[in-house]
Amino acid sequence: MRTEYRRSKAAFINPYTFVPAPRNQKVKREALGGGGSERLRTGVLRCRLFVKTPLGIPDGEMVRKTNIEGHLEYPFFSYREDGNRIPAIPGSSIRGPLRSVFEAATDSCFSTLRDNTGLSKRVGNREAYKPGILRWEKDGWHLYKADRYLLAADPNGRSGGFADRNYTRFEGLPVDMYVTVSRKGKDGPRIVVTQDKTQLRFGDDIEFLAYTEGNAAYKKGNFSIWSGVAGDIRKNPAQRASASGRKRGLVYIGETFARRKHGESVFAWGPEEKKMTPEELKKAYEGLLETLEIYRNPAINRSKGHSGYEDFEHAEKETGIPVWYDLADKKLSLASIGRSFFRTSLNDLAGERKPCVSRKNLCEACALFGMAGEESLGSRIRVADARAVNEWKTQRFTLKILGQPRYSYMPFYARFTPGSQTVSNGRSLPYPQSYDDKNVEIAGRKFYWHNKKAAQDSSIYSAGDNNRNNMNSTMELVMPGAEFCFDVYYDGITGEQLEKLMWCLNFGENQKDGDLCHKLGHGKPLGLGSVKIVIEENDERVFGGGVYTWKKETPPQEGPEPELRNKEFVKRAASFKGPGENVPIMYPDVCDEKGRPFSEPRGNEEARHVWYAKNRDVKRDRNDPVELLPDIKKKDQTLHAYEKAPGGGFQSHNKNSGANPRGGRR
Repeated sequence: MRTEYRRSKAAFINPYTFVPAPRNQKVKREALGGGGSERLRTGVLRCRLFVKTPLGIPDGEMVRKTNIEGHLEYPFFSYREDGNRIPAIPGSSIRGPLRSVFEAATDSCFSTLRDNTGLSKRVGNREAYKPGILRWEKDGWHLYKADRYLLAADPNGRSGGFADRNYTRFEGLPVDMYVTVSRKGKDGPRIVVTQDKTQLRFGDDIEFLAYTEGNAAYKKGNFSIWSGVAGDIRKNPAQRASASGRKRGLVYIGETFARRKHGESVFAWGPEEKKMTPEELKKAYEGLLETLEIYRNPAINRSKGHSGYEDFEHAEKETGIPVWYDLADKKLSLASIGRSFFRTSLNDLAGERKPCVSRKNLCEACALFGMAGEESLGSRIRVADARAVNEWKTQRFTLKILGQPRYSYMPFYARFTPGSQTVSNGRSLPYPQSYDDKNVEIAGRKFYWHNKKAAQDSSIYSAGDNNRNNMNSTMELVMPGAEFCFDVYYDGITGEQLEKLMWCLNFGENQKDGDLCHKLGHGKPLGLGSVKIVIEENDERVFGGGVYTWKKETPPQEGPEPELRNKEFVKRAASFKGPGENVPIMYPDVCDEKGRPFSEPRGNEEARHVWYAKNRDVKRDRNDPVELLPDIKKKDQTLHAYEKAPGGGFQSHNKNSGANPRGGRR
């Protein structure tokens, strides 16, 4: 049973856009001090920051737990002076966005890009991988084909550990075939416990009898889900040759997910897979390790109960690794529809914009802001903390759930290089299908659109106090109208660098009510953090007549326009008016029959990810084309929601839906 959707007329604008960074376009670089004999400038820019939409600068050291598990409350960062609390913005929270604007405007390097940054994707249902066994032998890695058999789990089973109830009983099997899935400790890795109390770990070597009566050998279309159900399990058989009628295999224990499962699996040994070369297997194994790091990183993988395949090393050392593989992509995964790495890294796609590593070859941003590495270079500027002045007001809000960057979503994050396009089956594809394709490049540098309506309408960013959960947080925000003062110190820079620095602070319009603004702090996709920066005074230290003096100037409301490669793109992203006057700025979403987003909490068929899955398919219906993220240059930035089809739209598309060995439900 699933919900059917159609493209809606309801329009919206995605919260972010990209300033282009063409892969093969040259970046201006020169040696440190290449400016000649020009007099260098030293001084301080006195700045004032005006809050245009609510601003959130969370104080991580003062975070508070709430009575809702996993939900945290953050006060605004502040100082204490004479017993009074003064909101403040750390200099780093201004310096980071300032450098981002400078890098984009001057088309400098990607300074924060780490070495060998991999790009991964989650494999879809239509791309499900095949089961296999990866094993290290004397001459290197070998991959074997495998048949998958079910270890049927009883959700009501009893064992000595913490029983996992996230299973549906597979009715109709002999009683002695059920196993229990438990944990080693409350949060430990998951294990399988047989009825004779034998404990099985991921990768354990077992022998079993295959039960294939009825629909135990289950297929969905042409894809084999399992070849039968494993019973009469014996751990660590004494020899390789199995007894008559028995099979040999390795235990595979996957991770939890939202819907219930019938159990875990056994990968039964098959013949060696010869279609991947030793070098391809080596690269695939390295990608598998990178995937494992992602699964084990709590900042990225937030799935409740996910243990990060803790027994992976046990399987690798003792027997072999149950894996899933794809011959077309030459990749390995830990799940049939899990995560897989592209062969092309983000560093490869950065092209000319790889981070600077030498003082003899510096981009404009690194020459001013400094760089880290073997030839580190200190920054020529320092941004002081900003402190609230005059009157200010704060309010607490429970924020809506924020999305995570999904680089694998090619319609938004990838582009074909100019003048190229991939053709498949005689059709021109609207977007690259893989970062490993030829003539593909990243969309550019991400910027968030301003949403001026957030200044008056809290429903744009607030979920309401009744919707607190472990996926969002409650935050104290400084409200529009507040002002902060801060200084930017510069030391030994050229006149051209000073001119560009000042432009990147105020975008050439040095007035409180100017349209071009920065984005600071938390919740930028929700419309938070729009601020206008004005330079009130430039105090420059000059040397003359044998003494130093201070030369003070008030910059004009309309400053000079320096030569900047991406100036117009940056201005477009910085406009507080936003990209569409009456079109909501929001994450892609799905709606009910009346065009209204579903309320929280949602079921899996009504969740926001449905939009991405529906949109990504290469459609054949002219009324439902793939919508790419519009280029920043386009005036029309609108995309369209999906809505539930009239009449409820619930329809079964699987003739085997509900099929099972003896009356159970898959």
